[in-house]
Amino acid sequence: MSRAFDDLGPYSGPRVSDAGAWPTEPESISPSVRSTPMPISAIAAALDADDAEERRQAAARLGRADVAEALPLLLRALGDPDWRVRKEATYACHRLIQQTSSSAAPAEGERPAAMEGAEGAEGAEGERPSASQLLVGAVLDALRTSDDVGLRNAAIEVLGYCGRDATPALVGALAELAGDERKLVVDALGRTRDPAALDALYATLGEKDDNLRQSAIEAISGMGLIARERVTDILYERLADRDRFVRLTALNGLNGLEAPVPWRVLAPLIDDPILRSSALVAAALAESPEAPRALCAALATARGGAFAQLVRALARLAEGPLASHVVTSLRAAPLEVGARLVQAAAAQGSGGAEPPSWRGFGADPVSGRAQALVLAAMARAPGAADAAVQAMIEPALVETAQRALGLLGEEALPAVLAYLERHVDPDPDLWEGLDDATAALIDGAVAIAEQRGRGGDPARPAPDAAPDPLLDELLGAVRRSVKSPSTLVATSALYGLAKIGTADDFELVVSQTRAVSLPVARAAESALAGLSERYPEAARALARRLMQAERTHLAAAIVIEALGSADPEELAFLRSAASAGDVRARRAAVTAVAVAAGIAALDVLSLSLADEEREVRLAAARALGRLYASLSDAGPAGDERARARELLGLVRASGEPELVAAAAQGGAPFRSDPPWGEAGDRLSAPVSIEVGEGAVSTPGMPGGPPSGKVP
Repeated sequence: MSRAFDDLGPYSGPRVSDAGAWPTEPESISPSVRSTPMPISAIAAALDADDAEERRQAAARLGRADVAEALPLLLRALGDPDWRVRKEATYACHRLIQQTSSSAAPAEGERPAAMEGAEGAEGAEGERPSASQLLVGAVLDALRTSDDVGLRNAAIEVLGYCGRDATPALVGALAELAGDERKLVVDALGRTRDPAALDALYATLGEKDDNLRQSAIEAISGMGLIARERVTDILYERLADRDRFVRLTALNGLNGLEAPVPWRVLAPLIDDPILRSSALVAAALAESPEAPRALCAALATARGGAFAQLVRALARLAEGPLASHVVTSLRAAPLEVGARLVQAAAAQGSGGAEPPSWRGFGADPVSGRAQALVLAAMARAPGAADAAVQAMIEPALVETAQRALGLLGEEALPAVLAYLERHVDPDPDLWEGLDDATAALIDGAVAIAEQRGRGGDPARPAPDAAPDPLLDELLGAVRRSVKSPSTLVATSALYGLAKIGTADDFELVVSQTRAVSLPVARAAESALAGLSERYPEAARALARRLMQAERTHLAAAIVIEALGSADPEELAFLRSAASAGDVRARRAAVTAVAVAAGIAALDVLSLSLADEEREVRLAAARALGRLYASLSDAGPAGDERARARELLGLVRASGEPELVAAAAQGGAPFRSDPPWGEAGDRLSAPVSIEVGEGAVSTPGMPGGPPSGKVP
């Protein structure tokens, strides 16, 4: 599961991309240099040069030489005093191995026999050994005889790249070598990424040499993604090892595989200062209800990095199946736990002013603060609401702050209202940089009020219900915000009134439908429709009043559309408003008449499709598409559906993609098969649309009103 603030701490376990991956070759040597053949004698002479760059260029060319001839020179380059030459030599070995492995890949289940020495010119059937086999023998001989640290490190790298070809020889060398050479062989076995090496590595864990055992457990852990079950069993077993480093490596390996550790095994490890960090990471993967309780108890006294790791572990548990146990444990924890979470969530910046619990959150303090804030909200800690409100001002924490407010529910309302009381002000200077936060807080408070409401409608409580001071205060803040100079705040307030406003808010919302700011005016239209649906009786009376003045025709049409029905007087008003008045009123009337009049609206729609304003034409096309989709071919509506189909055919033939898209958006099933194909044929000749006493002629495709864009 992917989480926005998931962080497993400092441990970086094995990943799929790490298994058997070759390093990227540097671009400082061009591919042409590596691929250009060069006599082996010339390469040998260049490897003796004093200039390290010349030796590096020579080592690069060894990757295209004959492997048998190149072996002595490769060993010389692998032991060069300059690390760049040694690295280039390992790349050359890589290319030699690739050449032979791609040309002669063994069958599935077949394992090539590794050579014990550089000599051994031919295999059992006269076949020439592969580059990997030759390299394994030569490099192992060098490992036995050389004390050069650089050569030894390069040799381990090459042996690892030889993969399973090297495993038998390395296992044999592990039995015959002693001292530090055995540790190097164990490292090489781990680098091969060959599951067959696990038996030898596991056997090494039973020896007395702690350095060797530590190297073995690291090698085993690195093979987790290749042999998951076997490695997991070994790592579980080693959690009880006598060596603390072995236990730590095993625990880190299990964390990298995201394998849960039983809590009875994990709990004692948390008390060990060396193992605590990894044990806390493992606790985030635990599947026992005991884990959240123990982690919450530890939060009371943890400091620095340990506190940060506890927060990360609990945040991860809170995203999984133990979320309810995390909430229960947080609320049962001592009060200082919640106080410290609030303190960590509210901390900003760096330096001596930060509380001790904040230091150590790591390279990404935002994620730590976000996790602490969510946990504080889950705990319902005193001050969590104030911390969430303050976090709304920071763009990086807005989403988390909204989640925290949702978790707190109505407990967060006083803090939100206190903020709105301070910031909802007509002075524009007070809004700079706070518009987003205030608008988001209004949205969050309205959502909380909806949950708080009785009977599913917070604005209409039961008649015998006691007054709700918090809701009244919130409504007052939202109403003041409607006239805010900030477009963001005003639109959020209008959408809020649609959800929690009362019938008393009709006049305020109607006045905002004529706002200079188009986003505010659009939001007012939506709010007016929402209030009309919630208060239909008051809305009907309001529509009658709004019909009397031309400047409120827009609002009247919106109310009638929201009610979904109209009497004859209202229908007459809509027909008149659809052809006269301002553009927005005509657009609203067209939409409303289609909703309220049904098939009787076709005359109005046909006229509006030729309106000079693009906005009205698009509204008519959408309404026509919806009306057509609602009609049936059978019964009395069949003739009207046929007429609607003719009008849609005109829309399709108009040459205006925006009109076609609007009709399709409304529900018109435009496609090439009949009846639309037949309608298109009929429209090849001039067609007239009869409207009243006149007619609008549309001579096929070139005609139609001016085109525009879909809003």
